[in-house]
Amino acid sequence: MRDKLKLLTIFICFISLLVFFFLLFIFRDNNEIPVLDKVDPFVMNTITGEQYNLDNNKVKLVTFFYTQCPDICPMTMNDLKDLQLQLQKEELFGTKVELLSITLDPENDSNEVISDYAKAFDANDDGWKFMRGSTDETKEVAGIFKMKYKKVSGDFISHNTVMYLMDEKNRIRGIFDMANTKKAIDKKEIMETIRKLTE
Repeated sequence: MRDKLKLLTIFICFISLLVFFFLLFIFRDNNEIPVLDKVDPFVMNTITGEQYNLDNNKVKLVTFFYTQCPDICPMTMNDLKDLQLQLQKEELFGTKVELLSITLDPENDSNEVISDYAKAFDANDDGWKFMRGSTDETKEVAGIFKMKYKKVSGDFISHNTVMYLMDEKNRIRGIFDMANTKKAIDKKEIMETIRKLTE
């Protein structure tokens, strides 16, 4: 009787371990990088006049900005400059991964103004796209990402300070804070997530 109980206990433990490792495998495989949302594809002009289609099977880090932003935007762009270098080193830049920066202020941010702004951060157009739509297009695209923004006084725009990391199927797989005076963007975590999405 004792032998039977021992065998039964061993069998139950074995089955439990199998179930545990199966669930662990499923969790790691499917949920390690959660799908937070799905973005409807859109087309928007870049500052070079090219029509950019979101549906291009690449991983994208999307940032909203405006050139007259006094702090958060330029600090974030400076960090994205470092991210661009890392992506280039790993031969992901432009081929598998793109940085998208969309202005929230198309009235003041002309293509020329944004071009000068992009040059200040050594943005390489091969994989770092600066985009500008009409006021209505900007509202529509911002709405797709649930990006809230509002002109509050003069040319100052209050806006959400997050970036969106999307996979090649336009699913949002990460939401990251933009930089501020106390903290840079989390380049390490962003790169780790990008590597997993491009493997």
